[in-house]
Amino acid sequence: MKEKTYIYNVETDVNSIELNLSNASLEICEAADEKFYMEYPNKKNISAANDEKGIIIHQGKSGIFSKAQQEIKIFVPAHTVPSVKIYGKNVQLSVKNGIYGELSLSVENGSAYLSDCVFESAEIAGGDFNLHVAGATVKSGLVFQSDKGDVLAENTFFTRTEVRVKRGNIGIVNVSCKDCAFDTQKGNITVSLAGSADSYNTSLVTLEGTVNRESASSDGADGNLHAYAKKGNIVLDFVGEEQAAPEVAITEISEEHEEEHA
Repeated sequence: MKEKTYIYNVETDVNSIELNLSNASLEICEAADEKFYMEYPNKKNISAANDEKGIIIHQGKSGIFSKAQQEIKIFVPAHTVPSVKIYGKNVQLSVKNGIYGELSLSVENGSAYLSDCVFESAEIAGGDFNLHVAGATVKSGLVFQSDKGDVLAENTFFTRTEVRVKRGNIGIVNVSCKDCAFDTQKGNITVSLAGSADSYNTSLVTLEGTVNRESASSDGADGNLHAYAKKGNIVLDFVGEEQAAPEVAITEISEEHEEEHA
């Protein structure tokens, strides 16, 4: 039997969205009718409230016999630019379209997919967490840190980005970013940046693995890239160069992170 859905309408402008979640599939997208509203299961464990500062949603445990994620959808009108703060565990986040302020995400496990959207900044921390960013813009930069998980960013703009994972692969495909730092203890790092090699000072270090080019510095370079893999391979290419990025440049999000790397 399908769960009944509750619709929560907000008549005022919303400056912030804050969610405390325990087991949720959360979708945030641009509202087609310019009205701010939310849809979520009509259950006692979910509550919502709003004041002059913004929206707060709290999801408690749904019961020991209910393991399925509860679906929550938030529709944001284009004229508002709210910050988004999410805490909890077992969260699957999807943000499609729209313009937002700060994204602050701290969850034990789950994933995030950011597509064709704009954020002022993004700071994400997780235990076992995957991140996929596609066609997005993060104006002030992305900071990501996890114990385990894969990161894939493609066709995206960052002012700066810092990605650190203990176990997992990092894939950066056709990304524009002038200040980059990538670090994994066990995993591969594959990067294709918009621009040319002489525009970047690069530091590429792996203790147990291979690197496809040497570290380099150029007079007048206005970009910096640091990549470190304790156990894994590093591949760096530039979209602006004649040589096309190899197929290995695309690192797929995978469910298995325990694979040994050469």
